[in-house]
Amino acid sequence: MMNDFLYAAIIGWLILFLFWSLTLAFIYVRKPPKSKLTKKLTFQSLMIFGFVFVILYIFLSVDSF
Repeated sequence: MMNDFLYAAIIGWLILFLFWSLTLAFIYVRKPPKSKLTKKLTFQSLMIFGFVFVILYIFLSVDSF
């Protein structure tokens, strides 16, 4: 049961990551004049996604909870 939840969380987080990366790409292509999106902020948000993926994978790989 817990594995099913973790797989669902990974799939949901992957979908969220896909839409977030598309949003970031759209902002970079349009380059709005008052955008506060910097490369540092982009990198930090992608690192948060990566960190959550690692945490979910660790929970999924552990057999006993």
